[in-house]
Amino acid sequence: MTDLRPKVFIGSSTGGYEIAKKVKGYLFSDCDCHTWKDNGVWETNKSTFDNLLRIATFFDFGVFVATADDLTMDNKDNVVIEPRDNVILEMSLFLGALGQYKSFLLVEEGIKLPTDFNGIYMPRFKPIDEKSIENGCKEFIDKINEHYKLGHLSLYPTTALAIGYYKNFIEGMVESIQNADDIEFNERTFTSFKLKVVIPKDLKGNIRQKASLFYKRHGLSENTLKTKYRKHPTWFHLDPDDAPNGLMYDMPSTLTGIDDAIEMILKKGFTGRTAMQEIIEERELNNFRRVLQIQIDKSPYAQEVVEIVDEF
Repeated sequence: MTDLRPKVFIGSSTGGYEIAKKVKGYLFSDCDCHTWKDNGVWETNKSTFDNLLRIATFFDFGVFVATADDLTMDNKDNVVIEPRDNVILEMSLFLGALGQYKSFLLVEEGIKLPTDFNGIYMPRFKPIDEKSIENGCKEFIDKINEHYKLGHLSLYPTTALAIGYYKNFIEGMVESIQNADDIEFNERTFTSFKLKVVIPKDLKGNIRQKASLFYKRHGLSENTLKTKYRKHPTWFHLDPDDAPNGLMYDMPSTLTGIDDAIEMILKKGFTGRTAMQEIIEERELNNFRRVLQIQIDKSPYAQEVVEIVDEF
């Protein structure tokens, strides 16, 4: 089944990594989490800054742990405890790339943050108080779940593709289903139809070819749904035992080329897929599905006759 959990990057200093692992444990049931030390996140032979810019485009959310790492002097010559600079930089990059609703900072009590963060609420924790870490993570989970249900525009085009697919295909099919003429097949009459939108398992290769193989594999037959205004060619599963109910299937060929677009954005100069590229493609499939479901949920007719399913 398509993994619909949001993908979360967890950053920290080396000294704060044990807290980052605890954060991953608390978020794990709701999110697909990757810490900065996990395999496949950090790309070799690239600078830290280049890696951060790259990582900021891969994930749906970022959670960063600010721990007491450095002793510094403020402008009044007072000794203050601050988090490591790299944590604040990573948080700032994610804020710029993903926005304020998708980047979060868990702050150890007693440390001083940059003045730009003044007035912004951020959960605080004590390293020896496990409950304070858990409570901070619960706040993040609530926000992540709330915003993951929304269709956000991103660097990749699946949000626009999902809306276009709904407007240009699903809306017309829904109207056609409501007003369709009967279909005669194997001496049975089919008068009621539902549409199943099939989300491919991955974005490898040409989606049109994947769709063709899917239709043949399941013995679907091409037919047309005739309405007052036009005919809609589509693929049917018409089982005489299920008459008068018929099923239609469509795998969105509009997804063809997303893998090429991702490769262009990543500026790849080699063939094959890295682990991080697979993470991006999975995320974009999830995003397409989520945005399409949002469109379907706006229409009572569509809710009644359209279902999104995984390739089987």
